[in-house]
Amino acid sequence: MSDDGPTITVTRGKRNQSRRRRPASAVESSTSGWGVPGPGDVVAGLIRGARTAWWAGLGVLAVTRDVGTHVFDALVEEGKSWEQTQRKRREARARQVQAMSEENDAIQIAEDRVREEVNKAVQRVGMPSREEVDALREQVDALSSKIERLTQSVAQDDS
Repeated sequence: MSDDGPTITVTRGKRNQSRRRRPASAVESSTSGWGVPGPGDVVAGLIRGARTAWWAGLGVLAVTRDVGTHVFDALVEEGKSWEQTQRKRREARARQVQAMSEENDAIQIAEDRVREEVNKAVQRVGMPSREEVDALREQVDALSSKIERLTQSVAQDDS
């Protein structure tokens, strides 16, 4: 056998008491002699990787919580601002509508006053009022319809 090959040491019996005892949960780490890590090293590496992944996950949770809180707070403030802006717009629109309504009422009142004054002036001059003209128009329409019926009746009697 050559000296560069792997060496295997086999021992039988009890362990040497001078060696430090490992807890039962610890996995022995040794190489296989070929430069490949032994099962203990693989398990230790997996444990380290799992622990690192766990810490990374906790870090993600912490950052997400902090950022999420900031984003939520910013959205709340944006919502408050938007609501106030919309409320101001609605109130301004309501004031405009109210003012227009009041203006329309004032215009209607002025028109009614002008109409009354014109009617009074027309009566003073001796001209008939609007109501009298409307009543005469209705009488003329009624007479026209009676004449039309009479004309149709006479035309039927002649035939």
